[in-house]
Amino acid sequence: MLRHEPITGRLDQARALTRKRPGKPADNENRYCETIAFLSDHAYPASYLSRASRMAIRNDTTGVEELLASGLITEEIYYRTLAEHAGLEFIAPDTIIEILNRDEPAHAGTLVSPTGWCRLADGTVRAVVAPSPGSGSALITDKLLRQKRKADARIAITVPSALRKASIGRMRQRLAEEAGFRLSNDMPAASAKHGASAWHGFVLAALISAVTTGLILSPAIAIVAVHVGASLFFLSSILLRLVAAIGYERVEPRPLAKFKNSERPVYTVIVALYREAPVVDDLITSLKQLNWPRSKLEIKLVCEDDDDQTLAALERQKLDRRFEVIAVPRIGPRTKPKALNHALPFCTGSLVTLFDAEDRPHPDQMEEAWQIFRRAPNRVAALQAPLVIANPRRNWIAGLFHVEYAAQFRALLPFLTRHGLPVPLGGTSTHFRRTALERCGAWDPHNVTEDADLGFRLWRAGFRIGTITRPTLEDAAYKPSIWLRQRTRWIKGWIQTWIVNTRLGALRSRRMPIAGTLILHALLAGTVICSLFFPMTLLMIAGVAAWGVFQSDVPIAWSWLAAADWANILLAFGVHAALGLRAVDGPEKGLALKILPALPAYWLLMSVAGWRAAVQYYRNPFLWEKTPHAPHDPNGVRHRI
Repeated sequence: MLRHEPITGRLDQARALTRKRPGKPADNENRYCETIAFLSDHAYPASYLSRASRMAIRNDTTGVEELLASGLITEEIYYRTLAEHAGLEFIAPDTIIEILNRDEPAHAGTLVSPTGWCRLADGTVRAVVAPSPGSGSALITDKLLRQKRKADARIAITVPSALRKASIGRMRQRLAEEAGFRLSNDMPAASAKHGASAWHGFVLAALISAVTTGLILSPAIAIVAVHVGASLFFLSSILLRLVAAIGYERVEPRPLAKFKNSERPVYTVIVALYREAPVVDDLITSLKQLNWPRSKLEIKLVCEDDDDQTLAALERQKLDRRFEVIAVPRIGPRTKPKALNHALPFCTGSLVTLFDAEDRPHPDQMEEAWQIFRRAPNRVAALQAPLVIANPRRNWIAGLFHVEYAAQFRALLPFLTRHGLPVPLGGTSTHFRRTALERCGAWDPHNVTEDADLGFRLWRAGFRIGTITRPTLEDAAYKPSIWLRQRTRWIKGWIQTWIVNTRLGALRSRRMPIAGTLILHALLAGTVICSLFFPMTLLMIAGVAAWGVFQSDVPIAWSWLAAADWANILLAFGVHAALGLRAVDGPEKGLALKILPALPAYWLLMSVAGWRAAVQYYRNPFLWEKTPHAPHDPNGVRHRI
């Protein structure tokens, strides 16, 4: 390894260039922001400098941030001109081979130091400074630069993205390993990697043995016992939705107050992409429509490093400075939560939100989330936006998916948040305070429904979750085979989340009060058990009916069981229909009424997915079955607010 002396002494003054200062006009004749005033000496258009200076004051940024965000200057031209103005050498980005800094920052937002020793293509090693415009550190005056030249004539200037790229290359292995294994190493009790505990195995083995023995010795008693146990979960799931339906409150879009851009923070959007080339055009169009100051918005597009088609599709977009494409190394599980974890250290925003590749978020969704965070206590860690299926008329599966999402995101989740109960978050359109996200260990790379898991983990840590009103549109998986794979993954993830939260015992979920434990069982275990046992209730009803036709003398116990099954199915149908119809928007209510009779068939598909999930959890618990997406349906639902 090349040995070199520390650069601390040589670059003390260079670090002074990285101090945060507001983007106020400098004391110069045209009152330009001092980060860009020197450009007037290099024939840069005065109108651009004036505009950028005004925007810097308005947004509490710097002139160079505004120039770069608006595309009025490129990063390389700005720093090359800065170097020329200061009489320093400019190091072209493509000549930097590697960064030789010994200290590797590890915290989110500190991936890159503004100074460093760099090995260049010609074999030389140079001390390089790259003040970041995003932090306001590019306020470089002639006086400071003169001092720098006196301190060390070998100091050179380069663009921040060059040092960033070099730092990322140096830390690539470490970042990937932390993304995949940090939670399981630092908080093993919170990770699905470690599977079920001993008591889970003991209880499962005991139940299987008891049922098997009962079916051999006394089939009737065994079947009744299984029915009673399953019915408890069935009824708990129904009761929760019944209470939510009774307490349903239609919430109109919240009015937005007017604020100065200077009050708005940097907001980060993360989008995990895998084999999403067909929807890249729609995605970028939707993201560009977000209403947030360009100089305070960063969008991280996270791709697997071997996903050549998606990376090529993004390359063709010619993305502006708001966007950054992040390649995820093939280390650890290949899951969405690992990709999100990998992107988090690249983020500088105090607020972070997630979108999926097929999403069309409402343009004002981030504004609403920020305004709620602004007045909410810090213990409110996340806000969930409603998800709306935009292609309900595609077929009966998409239509029932639309009703299901309306009930989930516009009725059930708001009911839970109003009462301070834990919420299984959606995998998209969730807005976080980044500090709370990091405190809880971020996402679990080994949980295939990282959203539900994170919702319960935030609640256990003492945080609370709220909702917002402006929705995100997305097209549903309407082909049975695709829907089945997606729903299998969800149910498998609910199994994982239930196991993680019950490792200390079913009646004492880890650091979760009794109300949260009951919701955990009703939402996760209840849904899984209902999906597994629904076909058995149909078989019981059909068997008793056939018995009555051919034998006429049906034992009273069997008749009561069949009657109970009928009651459960009818009650479940009524509650799901009522909750869905109350939550569905007016234009889609007619469609909902037409397709609701197909709900039992939808539940049968859910049962198939449930049994696939149970088998898959045993054989391949971390498999992420990818849901393919297609361009948006042009005849689908549109934003109405």
